[in-house]
Amino acid sequence: MSKQSTYKDFVSMLLRKHANGNEEQVAGILSWVAISSLFIFLVFVYTELLKHRYIEAMIILIGLIPIITSLILIKKGMLLLPTSILAVSIILLITYAAMTDNGIHNVAMMGFPVVLIVTGLILKGRIIPYLTSLIILCMAWLVFGDIMGLYDYGNNIPSDVEDFFFASAIMIVTSNAVYLLIMNIHQSLELAQNEITERMKVEKEREELIHQLKLKNQELDRFAITLSHDLKTPLITVAGYLGHLEKDIVAGDSERVKKDVNQINDAAKSMAKLVDDILDLSRIGRLMNPPKAVPFGKIVEEAQKAAEGVLNAKQITISVISELPIVYCDYARMVQVLLNLITNSVKFMGEQTNPSIEIGVENREGEIYFFVRDNGIGINPKHHEQIFGLFSKLDPKIDGSGIG
Repeated sequence: MSKQSTYKDFVSMLLRKHANGNEEQVAGILSWVAISSLFIFLVFVYTELLKHRYIEAMIILIGLIPIITSLILIKKGMLLLPTSILAVSIILLITYAAMTDNGIHNVAMMGFPVVLIVTGLILKGRIIPYLTSLIILCMAWLVFGDIMGLYDYGNNIPSDVEDFFFASAIMIVTSNAVYLLIMNIHQSLELAQNEITERMKVEKEREELIHQLKLKNQELDRFAITLSHDLKTPLITVAGYLGHLEKDIVAGDSERVKKDVNQINDAAKSMAKLVDDILDLSRIGRLMNPPKAVPFGKIVEEAQKAAEGVLNAKQITISVISELPIVYCDYARMVQVLLNLITNSVKFMGEQTNPSIEIGVENREGEIYFFVRDNGIGINPKHHEQIFGLFSKLDPKIDGSGIG
């Protein structure tokens, strides 16, 4: 089972386009190797033709097919499969070169480790065992083929069985060393890549936090400006009507005095309401009481009772669904939230002839959603972001501070 899995993984790897390392550089190196191999093959063909060995020339020409195929695949963006094809072709080319002169003792044998190293770097070492096996088979052919007289191209140094075992041992040790070295290199590269990725992630999070902090600072600036303006407005009103009050008292105009006092009283109430809203805002996120299991119907009843005055004043009817679940929450805070939603519905009811508010719950794909709906004027979707800003009001004539 493990062998089959390894084989499938290897084939899957070859069919992928992406290689290890810079793909443009790898493609350039592979193209250069393929063209060089093509040139060397053509030289061998020409040499064989000069010696009138036409069968050998045809065999070498057949060897050009995988080289040309590799070039086509490289042009199409595939790198792993042509790398394997080129590695096998070069091993066979080295073997043929050794057959023409001195066999296993040919200096071209030094090319085998180079093929292992370059191919292993590109394919992350996974092809090394396969290439090593092919190289050992080629060396076996060079040695035993020479001993058995299967080929004879003027070898000056006769081959010996010991040559095969010695060369094979060297190749196995070399391939193991290359494999371990390449795996260590790639592990170091992956570790470095992971560190870079993690650093970039942290940097991105830091930039996001800085951006959020800037937004919060801007919001705080707007809050301070708006707060100072809204707090000063009733004070200016008080100061102005105090001047009128003084004059009206001196003039003995009781009607005007009463009006001035009412205006001053309204301004004081407006400031008190604004301060209360700011205090409520500061408590957001804090639990006033320990959370507990409460029937949501009881929360609705409490909020409805608190809003009874404004509801009766505008003759608004509230309909509540009968089956409401039990919720685990801060009871007082949840009543306040529901009360705010109800009073907002009252504020933005408009000139509706049959004003109504509906409170209920619904199941959406396994999640429970609570809602407060009304048949008021509604809010244009383009203003949805704006209305959630501090002290933001679309209509200045609407009662309230805009804190929400």
